Amino acid sequence: MTPLLVIDYGAALTRAIMIGSDGVLNPLQFDGGWELSSAVHVGAGDLAVGAQAWQRAADDPDGFVLSPLRAGSGQVSAGTVTVETADLAAATLQQVAAEAARVAGEPVTQAHLVVPAGWGPRRRTWLRHAARTAGLQVTRVIDAPVAAACRVAPTTGTEGRVLLIVDVGAGCEVSVLQQNAHGTEVLATLDDPDAGGDRIAALLSTMLTGTTVDDLPEHQRWTTLAMIRTVLPTLIQQPAVTMALPTTGPVVVASVQAAQSAQPVLERVGELAAQAITAADLTLADVHAVYLIGGVAALPGAPELIAAKLGIAPQVPPAPASAAVAGAAETDPGAAAARATNTGEPLRLPPLRRIVLFGIPGLLALLLYAHFLLGSDLYGTAPFGRYRGEIYELIAGWPELTLACVFVQICLLQAAGVFAALLDHNERVPGRTGSSSRISAGIGIAVIAGPAIAYLMVLIANAYFNGYGTAVTDWTTRWAVLPILPIAGCAALIAAIAWRRRTPPADGWDTILSFPIISMITASLGVFSATVPSVMGTPYWLYGWGPAFSYVGGLLLAVGIACALVRHPLIRLFLSLPLAIVLMTLAPTFYGYRALGALYAAAVAAWCIRRLWTLLAGNR
Repeated sequence: MTPLLVIDYGAALTRAIMIGSDGVLNPLQFDGGWELSSAVHVGAGDLAVGAQAWQRAADDPDGFVLSPLRAGSGQVSAGTVTVETADLAAATLQQVAAEAARVAGEPVTQAHLVVPAGWGPRRRTWLRHAARTAGLQVTRVIDAPVAAACRVAPTTGTEGRVLLIVDVGAGCEVSVLQQNAHGTEVLATLDDPDAGGDRIAALLSTMLTGTTVDDLPEHQRWTTLAMIRTVLPTLIQQPAVTMALPTTGPVVVASVQAAQSAQPVLERVGELAAQAITAADLTLADVHAVYLIGGVAALPGAPELIAAKLGIAPQVPPAPASAAVAGAAETDPGAAAARATNTGEPLRLPPLRRIVLFGIPGLLALLLYAHFLLGSDLYGTAPFGRYRGEIYELIAGWPELTLACVFVQICLLQAAGVFAALLDHNERVPGRTGSSSRISAGIGIAVIAGPAIAYLMVLIANAYFNGYGTAVTDWTTRWAVLPILPIAGCAALIAAIAWRRRTPPADGWDTILSFPIISMITASLGVFSATVPSVMGTPYWLYGWGPAFSYVGGLLLAVGIACALVRHPLIRLFLSLPLAIVLMTLAPTFYGYRALGALYAAAVAAWCIRRLWTLLAGNR
């Protein structure tokens, strides 16, 4: 699925959850918390949102808009500027989209919006317009109480189950819902913008400063309100806190004072809840469950104060402030399907036949490496190493060493599925349940093990040749490790894409990582044939046929490279012709022969890049 955002744009705070391509829910953080202030500051040519808006409000209070949602759907004056409230909301939504893109590593343009149940078409269209201005395509609009009900009281199949959802955030909305097998219906909804957290903060400010927020000097008003809004959540967990008010200096605020400020507001919430039940033509006895959600729900004593007017104490679910946005995200059909796809049985080992095929490059690597060691000529004439005062040259089949290391890397990549299955056999990776995220671990093992084994082959060759007085460390490293580094680098990128992709390719990972066997066989025969005259020398009964071996080697290597680069037989044939001319020219020469292995390694790197491009194109 395509990553999407679920956004609850509220009068005071905005909460958002990003649903990844694997269906995993990722709550977004802003300014060090799980909520982003909906306030916006209108400056000279720019808009500031969140904590930055509150900071600017201290120096420029006229440009501060506390709640664009409360300002209506028209225009609002901020200092000397008149702006559309939709543009202010869009600035906040744009900040949400930017954070989602940072977390996802790619732009997230799909969005679902959570709105109050009492909103009509006009306000819903207004918020859609704001989202579109922010670069978001809204594909679904969910009523907040319906979304919350899906989380706190999932449908059990009981027809006619009645729920009362009391949502107390900046304001209050009470909704009566009826659940059935086909979904959830809103029977009645009432709201009061003065029966929520904004009113509690205003009453607490009056208690502490002796004056209302509106009567405070402009340069102190927003600073005082910001501090009180910060203190209220802290009083949920601590009996008292100290804060510095710009009007009176440091003061101690007790949770008892917060409860006193909240009492008339929560009693009003209880009255509103009772009225909503009456508006639905029901009685309290008809209600099966009452739930209290929203940021104010966690205040100590809130359920009891509501019960004083309603007649029953509501239940407070875990994380009540995010109940609506979390419910909308958890019940998204696409996310549920993605999670179902990415969970299931642990990875299974590939069939035995495929495991045997994986071993072919390993066998070829072993044969080539053995021939490289045993077939080397230690008694040349050009200066190379010094042994007992004598200077001589080491003539070795360097392309054989290169191909052996390349085949080791190919063997490990093809066995990535085996590594992933073995890793997954006993314990799944927490939070990463998709098979593609697990295969990335197998590819990562291959990426690390390939150069490591190549260097081990270098050490073995050095130990073998140094027994004859040679010094070949630089040479063996040059022809063993360096040619496979581009292959390992491309494979590392494939592992990263697998981690991000979370869904397997249409052909499966084994097919993506399978290298053409015909290419490896023909390349091995070609390099061996070219090595005969260059290192071993032709037998006496084939005297004069040395160039023919080189030509055949160049031809076979050309076929191997063509088979690695393309799949269509006819295209392979046409590509082999120009490659054969080049390689048959290089093979008989001293330096051209040494470059044969590096040329094949470059072809394998090109094959790896093609696989990488296939995965990237499939992700679009």
